[in-house]
Amino acid sequence: MVKKRTGKPWKPMNRLAMLTAAIIFMTGVIIVRLFYLQVFRYDYYETVAAKEHYGYSELPARRGEIFVKDYASGDNVRVATDTTLDLLYADPTLIADKKMVADRISPMIFDLNQARADDQKRVLLELAKANTPELKAQVKSLSDDELFQQFSANLLDQISQVNRSEILLSSDLTKDQLDQISGLKLPGVEIKDGDLNAYPAQIVDRNSVAVALSPFLELPPSELETILKGLNRYVIIKRKLSPDISAQIKQLIENDKSKSFSGLGLQEEYFRYYPEGQLAANVLGFVTPQGMGQYGIESKYNTQLQGKKGVFQTQKDSVGRQITVGDDNIIQPAVDGDDIVLTIDRSIQMTAEQLLAKYVQQERADDGQVIIMDPKTGNIMAMADYPSFDPNNYGTVYDTVPINLSANDIQNLIPISGNPNAFWFYRNLIQEDRVEVFKEQQTDGSFIYTKYKNDIGPGAFQNLAVSQPYEPGSVYKIITMSSAIDDGDVTPNTGFTDPGVLFLDKNPNGKHIGPDGLKYDAEIKNVSAKCTGYSTMTWVIQNSCNTGISWVARKIGRSLFYSYMLKYGFNDRTGIEFDDESPGKIVHFDQWTDSELANHAFGQGILVTPIQMVTAFAAIANKGVLMEPHIVDSIVQKDGKIIKTDPMSVQRVVSEQTASTMTAMLVNNVENGDSYGKIKLPDHYIGAKTGTAQTYKNGIAQSGEGTTVVTVIGFAPINDPKFVILVKMDRPRASQWADSTAALVYHDMAQYLFNYYSIPPDKK
Repeated sequence: MVKKRTGKPWKPMNRLAMLTAAIIFMTGVIIVRLFYLQVFRYDYYETVAAKEHYGYSELPARRGEIFVKDYASGDNVRVATDTTLDLLYADPTLIADKKMVADRISPMIFDLNQARADDQKRVLLELAKANTPELKAQVKSLSDDELFQQFSANLLDQISQVNRSEILLSSDLTKDQLDQISGLKLPGVEIKDGDLNAYPAQIVDRNSVAVALSPFLELPPSELETILKGLNRYVIIKRKLSPDISAQIKQLIENDKSKSFSGLGLQEEYFRYYPEGQLAANVLGFVTPQGMGQYGIESKYNTQLQGKKGVFQTQKDSVGRQITVGDDNIIQPAVDGDDIVLTIDRSIQMTAEQLLAKYVQQERADDGQVIIMDPKTGNIMAMADYPSFDPNNYGTVYDTVPINLSANDIQNLIPISGNPNAFWFYRNLIQEDRVEVFKEQQTDGSFIYTKYKNDIGPGAFQNLAVSQPYEPGSVYKIITMSSAIDDGDVTPNTGFTDPGVLFLDKNPNGKHIGPDGLKYDAEIKNVSAKCTGYSTMTWVIQNSCNTGISWVARKIGRSLFYSYMLKYGFNDRTGIEFDDESPGKIVHFDQWTDSELANHAFGQGILVTPIQMVTAFAAIANKGVLMEPHIVDSIVQKDGKIIKTDPMSVQRVVSEQTASTMTAMLVNNVENGDSYGKIKLPDHYIGAKTGTAQTYKNGIAQSGEGTTVVTVIGFAPINDPKFVILVKMDRPRASQWADSTAALVYHDMAQYLFNYYSIPPDKK
C-alpha cells in the first residue's frame, strides 16, 4: 500500500526562486561593498595605488645661515652655513688588486697632522701603562715615514675585509623579544647590551637562522639570509675630503679603463660648516648629523633654521623603474630655513676671545667670560667664553689623555655618583682645583686613568655668560648704592663713622664675640684699612667697604632693597635669545637675617648671571633705563621678509639724576681708587667697579689664590656711553683679586674699543 503524502506538493519553481533571491542578495552586497570602497574609501586606496605606482623621496631643505656683523666694512659675515664634501667608500668585493688600490689612494688621503696627534695619544697611553723606567724608555714616537706606512697598511686591511666579522641586526627589540631569541639558542647569534648581533663565521645553517629570526626582525627569510652572509659591501675610508682630493679621486675612477678602481666610490655628505672656526662657538652651538641644533642659537632657532623638507614623486613602470620626471612630480616643495643675523661684531668678538684666552691661561683660572653690550639698545656686541670648542669638530671635547697618578692619588680619588669608573681628582684641595678622571681597562687587562684633554669635556659647550649664576661680590655694591641714592636715603657725601667690623645676628651660641661681649653668628670685615673711621658714600664705593655698604642696605631696608633688585632685572631671566638662560636666585626678603641683608649688599649670598650684571650696569650707563638684551639683530625669511629686533626698554630703574651721580662715583673709582691702576687709561675716562667674591666649602669661606670669583664691569665714554664691558674669571690662581686678573682683560678690551670706534680722548 502506498502511503499518501500529507504536505504541499514540491514545485521546481520554488528552488529557482531561492537561487534568484540569493543572487540578488549577493549582487546587492557586492554593489554596496564597491560603493563603500570606491566612494568612502577612495582616498585610502588611491594612496595605496599611488605608493605602488609612484616612488616618493624627500627633498632636503637647506638650513638657514647665521651671520655676524662687521663694523668696519658694514657687511654681514657668514659664521654658520651648510656645505657638502665627499665621503670616500669602498666595496671590498669589487676590488681585485687591493694592494695596488691602497698604494695609489694612501698618499692622497693621508693626514700627517692627524697621524701625529693619534700617535702622541698612543705614546701617552703606553707611558701610563709602563710601570718601570725601563719600560717607559722603550716607548717611542713613530717617524713620519712610519706613520704613513702604518696608515697605508691599515687602509689595505680595510679594503681587504670582504666578509664582516660581526653584524648588528637590531637595537630596537623589546626585552620580551630578546628573551625569546635567547631561548632559541641560535649558533652565531648573540644578545649584548640590548643589541642583537650575528657572527657570520659561526653560522653554519643560514637558512634556519634566518627563518627563526625573520618574525622578530620583520624581514623575509631570503633577505635575512643574504644579510647573514656578512658580505662587506660598504667600508667608509675617509670623510670630509677636500674638494681637490675629491677631484683627483673622481678623475682616477673615471679614467680607469681596467676597472681596477671600480670598487671605490664618492658620496656627498651634507653637514653644518662654521667658516670662522671657533669664533662665537658658545653663542652659536652646533648641529648634529641628524640635523638637530644643540646649544646656542642653533638650538634656540632650530625650527626656523631647519626649514621644511619637500616631497618628490616619480612614476614607476611595471617592474619598478622610474619613467618620468617633471615639475608635476613635486608634491610639496622644500622650504629652506630662515637666515639669522646676530648683533655680534666680528672684530670685537675675535678680540674679546683672544684676550680672554690669553689672560685666563696667564692667570691660571678655571674659565672666563666677557660680555660687551651697547647700553642704549641692549645689543650684545661680543659674548666670549673660555675654554671653548670647535663647532666643526665638536666631538673632540670628549677626547681623553692619560693622567699619571701616584698610588696615594688613586687612594684619594672621590667617586662620582652614577658612574663607577669616574672620579674627582683634586690637584689642589684648598683651591678646589679638580678634574674628572676615568678608570679604563686595557685589552691586556691592565688599568689606566685618563682625563678630558680640555679638562672640562662637554662642559665646553655651555655658554656660562647666561647659564651659570654666581655670587658677584663687590660689583653689586653699585646696585645697592644706586638704590639708596635713588630712594633719597643717602647722597654721595652722606657720612657715617665706620667701625671697621660689624657683628650681626645675636646668638648665645654664636662664634663671634662683639665689642659688647655678646656672641654673634656673623662678622662683616673689610679688606682695606681705609674703611675704618669717618666715611662718605663716595669713599665707601672707592674703597669697596663691606661695612659701609652694609650700613647703606640697612638704611634702605629689606623690602625696598629687594624691590630695586627686581627692578634691575635680578631673580628673572633677561629674555636674551638662549634656551638655557638661568634666572639666578635671590631669596625673598622676608627670609633674610640681618647678616644676609648685609651680605647681599656686597654681592654675597645671592646668585646672578653675568648677563644680568652687565644689563643692570647698562641701565646706569643708559640714564637709568633698563634695556632688554638681545643677540639676534634680525631674522631673514626666504620670502624676503625681514623680522627686525627693535630695541626694547623694560622700565626705568633709577632716575636720570641717580644714574648721573653713580656714573661720577664710578669714574672716581678708576681715577682715585687704589685698586684701579690696571684699569685706568691715559686718554679716556672710564666708569668701573671691581668685585672679588669668596667661594665656600662646607659653609666655610675659602681664602687665597684659586678660591675667588673675580669680576670687573664698566662703561665708556662717560658723556655718551657706547659700550659696557663685563669680565669674569673663576678661581684665578696667579692672584685672588679682580684688580690683578680680570682687570687686565678689561683694560686691553676697553683700549681696543676706543681705537676701533675712533673715539677721541676726553682727558686733558
